[in-house]
Amino acid sequence: MANGSVVVHDIDSLEKFGMELAARSAELESLYNALTVSCSAQETNWHDPQYDLLHERVELYAGEARAQLLALNDAVQYISVLAAKLRAL
Repeated sequence: MANGSVVVHDIDSLEKFGMELAARSAELESLYNALTVSCSAQETNWHDPQYDLLHERVELYAGEARAQLLALNDAVQYISVLAAKLRAL
């Protein structure tokens, strides 16, 4: 939990925001997975140094994005716990 003062004016709005973050995170993860699968599927079809460069960049980009999604998922979890604690007050 946060160190210091936390003010939430509308718990329902906070929970809705957390659910929106979770939904968008899942959508983005699905898109990154589809992108890497699609790119990898060309590995046996397209033999070209440009493909190798593209494939490397897609994998790097998707890996970085997945790391950011982990941070986003941590925020979703924090919001869920915070809302539950506020409701218990």
